[in-house]
Amino acid sequence: MLNERIEAARPIAKKINEVEKSLNLTMIQIGELLSSIAAARLAPGTRFSLTAGMEASEKLIAAAAKTSRSYREVVEAHEHLAEDRNDAGLRTVSWGDFSECPPAKATASDDKMNPLRVVESA
Repeated sequence: MLNERIEAARPIAKKINEVEKSLNLTMIQIGELLSSIAAARLAPGTRFSLTAGMEASEKLIAAAAKTSRSYREVVEAHEHLAEDRNDAGLRTVSWGDFSECPPAKATASDDKMNPLRVVESA
């Protein structure tokens, strides 16, 4: 029975991580596209108007905001799935490449327990 639960949960764990990754990649690509539009306006000799690409940029900014909101919703869904996984008794099950869920929300106590440090190489 445990093996059946594991096999049923494995594709879900894989897909939720793939969706999170794809939304992050989408945000990166939108940012790169916005940067390319601005760089094209500044490129020497192109003679683009100062407002070339502005309407498209505004649409892309709106798309990035929607993508960010989508990412937040997917992360919240991931948190619910992690709760369901625990309720199903799958706490200690390894998921291969997806063995660890990312930490949900950082708290002040997390920051105190794991402070960031600057590391300099010699």
